[in-house]
Amino acid sequence: AMNYFPNYYSIEDIFVTQEKVECRVNTKLQRMGFLDAGAETDDLEPGRTINLPLWYIKELKVNNAYFTVAVPDIYRNVHKAVCEAETTHIELGRLHPYFYEFGRYLTPYDRNHVVGRIIFETLRQRVRHLLDISKSDRDGAKSEHRLDSIEAKLHEAGVRTNSQVGFPLLPLLFPLQFTSPFDGLQYIDWLQMTGNRIRTSELVEEHQKKRRRADCSDDEGDSLPSSKRATL
Repeated sequence: AMNYFPNYYSIEDIFVTQEKVECRVNTKLQRMGFLDAGAETDDLEPGRTINLPLWYIKELKVNNAYFTVAVPDIYRNVHKAVCEAETTHIELGRLHPYFYEFGRYLTPYDRNHVVGRIIFETLRQRVRHLLDISKSDRDGAKSEHRLDSIEAKLHEAGVRTNSQVGFPLLPLLFPLQFTSPFDGLQYIDWLQMTGNRIRTSELVEEHQKKRRRADCSDDEGDSLPSSKRATL
């Protein structure tokens, strides 16, 4: 399932947490030299750089005394584009297939507090472009490396829902406001002023029918000859 906060059984979450993260050793770790393929001793010496899986890193405290997590360069490369508001041309899938999820896990370890802002601003700048390509339904709009995993799923869901009920990704992007696809369709109708149709109540319709029947009876009475009316 598409979820920005994946659970324990999420396949995407398993893929993300298997990623290796560069860490610097802060203190001597006895009998931990097997973590470093280039270590010459059985111990890990301070200052050594090793790669640890994210599932292990996220179980440690942020300010632990053993390792210092290094933020990957992919987020530093995107930072300039975010500042220039030019993130739509970046192939996030080539930088990392799980750009947003991976960054979300690394945010607590970012001492400069820029990763969280980068992933937020990146999605904010790209969401309009994502809406456009989902509505256009072009085969070449979504290349293999242009979108990350979350964006690719949003694109596929947007194309599918557009072809079914003709509305963009509003229920996907704002799930609290739209509980079903038809809520999004009604919202679009409201914006275009095509859904405001006032219907006559059943009580008024019944009253109008009675008046029409009464009017018809009066018209028939007026059309009868005077002799027949006198006989009646």
